[in-house]
Amino acid sequence: MIFARVRVNGRRTYRSTNTNDPKAARAWLKKWRSEHWMLAHGIEPKGVTLHRERVTVGELLDAYERAGFPTRKMQQKAARTVVVEGRFLNVLRVFFGDMPAAALTLGDCDRYLDWRNSGGYVATWQAHGKTHTRKTRGGKRGVDLELTVLGNALNLAVRRGELKCNPLAGRGRYTLASEIRHCREIAPTPEGLQQIELWLRTRGENTTADLVCFLAFSGLRLNEALPLDWEAVDWGEALLHVTREKRGIMPWVPILPEMETLLRGMKARATSHLLFPAAHDPDTPRNESLIRRRIQAACKSLGIGHVAPHGLRSYFVTQCRQSGLTDAEIAMLIGDKSGPALIAQVYGDVRPDHLLAQARRIRLTASAPKAGGSSPGSSPVCMPGGTEARHDSHEAAALHAVAA
Repeated sequence: MIFARVRVNGRRTYRSTNTNDPKAARAWLKKWRSEHWMLAHGIEPKGVTLHRERVTVGELLDAYERAGFPTRKMQQKAARTVVVEGRFLNVLRVFFGDMPAAALTLGDCDRYLDWRNSGGYVATWQAHGKTHTRKTRGGKRGVDLELTVLGNALNLAVRRGELKCNPLAGRGRYTLASEIRHCREIAPTPEGLQQIELWLRTRGENTTADLVCFLAFSGLRLNEALPLDWEAVDWGEALLHVTREKRGIMPWVPILPEMETLLRGMKARATSHLLFPAAHDPDTPRNESLIRRRIQAACKSLGIGHVAPHGLRSYFVTQCRQSGLTDAEIAMLIGDKSGPALIAQVYGDVRPDHLLAQARRIRLTASAPKAGGSSPGSSPVCMPGGTEARHDSHEAAALHAVAA
């Protein structure tokens, strides 16, 4: 094998010519020097240009998956985010897989939205030893998340030199801020929470009922609560030791009186080291999708508004706000690193009955005068801007002084 001595980044090194024929090796060296000169002067070789025009979206998605779903700053994402993005890639491959990446346009995104909303993607999964299929609709919110993952894959390709630029850069979102349903809109009232718990317990679904109350009394996310075991319960300090998601803070939750009553009842019925074991395997946490379906079935049967597991986190936040805690204190209590701004924007809410009770505390005029205060018959005068002045007696005193 013939090796050519070349200069790379100012240093001499060797490159294999992949041949033992001196004539072919000289031709290889001539071509290498020509391409090296072109790249040094900002001219792309023909082979690189052709490769960029031919690389497909499917190849870039595969490269993005092999790279471990890095962020745009080449940082590692949370394990939960990686799992969700992996599901998005399955949908993106079906529609975009064979398309040339360099030829993508915003019109392709519009067609993808129509395809998703028409039920074009058929989901396939295994359950109880059988294969199930179902047409799914993405919705504007889901499509925006999926196209964001596609944009991440294209940015990685640009970073690696496989694309010259991201063809979808500057893409606007389909979702409007006014259309986004926040978790406070899928939270139950205290009465609704009791109805859901009773509905589940009367059907023998104590574990699901325990989990619903546990989420409402702790403010934990569903995936933070499911893997907990009894070792996480510190009875002496009245604390629950938890592992937060999304780089959360405060690795504990206080055990309030309602939570203690719930945990005592759960401990008496416990058959596993897990707080919420699966019915078929006591060493496996309960299935997330099953929890969502049972809560949905309870709400539909009871005729109350839709409730989701994350709405139970908002229930806890609402109870904290109505109890007088500040948004900064609540943010730390639920382990949210974003602080009070997110609490006020996403979770923050007070119920109408509490708001009405607070409104009845408002006093729009001055209180009744004390004994020995103003002269009889004088009444408070409301000045512009809501200022109250009791100046009848003062005016009379001023007139007497002028007359004297």
